[in-house]
Amino acid sequence: MTIERGRNWGGPASPGSVDEVASSNEELRRLVEDQWQVRGHSPRIGLTGGDLWKALGEPSGGIERINSSKARQVPVDVIECRLDGRPCLAVAHVFLFNNWWRGPVVAIMNSEWRGVWRVAPKAHPNDGMLDLVEGDLPIRQRILIRRRLLTGDHLPNSALKVNRIKEFTREFRRPVRVVIDGAEQERCRQVSLRVQPDALTIVY
Repeated sequence: MTIERGRNWGGPASPGSVDEVASSNEELRRLVEDQWQVRGHSPRIGLTGGDLWKALGEPSGGIERINSSKARQVPVDVIECRLDGRPCLAVAHVFLFNNWWRGPVVAIMNSEWRGVWRVAPKAHPNDGMLDLVEGDLPIRQRILIRRRLLTGDHLPNSALKVNRIKEFTREFRRPVRVVIDGAEQERCRQVSLRVQPDALTIVY
C-alpha cells in the first residue's frame, strides 16, 4: 500500500534480509529489471547510494547498516517504460530532451533528486504518483535555474509546467534523447510511462 498522509513510511527490517545490494541508480535499476523478469514479483534489494537513497535521507553505514539492527525497509514505486515499444523500468527518473541548453526538456520524477539537483521537491517514491516537470526556457533562465535546482527553489515558475501524474504518453516529431536513471538510452519517438505502486522493497 502506498504511503498515506500522517502515517510512517516503512518499518524495521530483519538484519541481513537481502541477497543483493545496489549503490547507484543504474545498479538498482539493473537488479530490479533482472529480478522482475525472473520472479515476476516485488524484489527486495539493499540500497547504499543513488537518488532513491538520497530521498531516504542518505543514511550512513552502508552494507554494515543493512546487516544490523538499524536496518529499515520501505515499499517503493517504479516506472514502467516503453520506448518505441521496447519495455524497460526506471527507479528514480526519466529525462526526455535533445539538448540541455535549448529546446524542450521533460523530466518524469519518482524521486525528488537527480544527483545534486532537487528537480521535483514534492516527489515521493511511494505515493503512487510521478512528478512531471517540463519547459522550454531561454538560455539565461536555464543558467539561473541550474543554480536554483540545487535547493529546489526553481519552483514554482510560470515558465515550467508541473503536474502529478500516473501515466505519460508522448509522440515526438523526431527521435529524442532518453536518459533513464542517469543512463543514456537509444533515441526514440514514442514514449509511454506509467507508475507501478509498491513494486519494490528497499532495505537501507
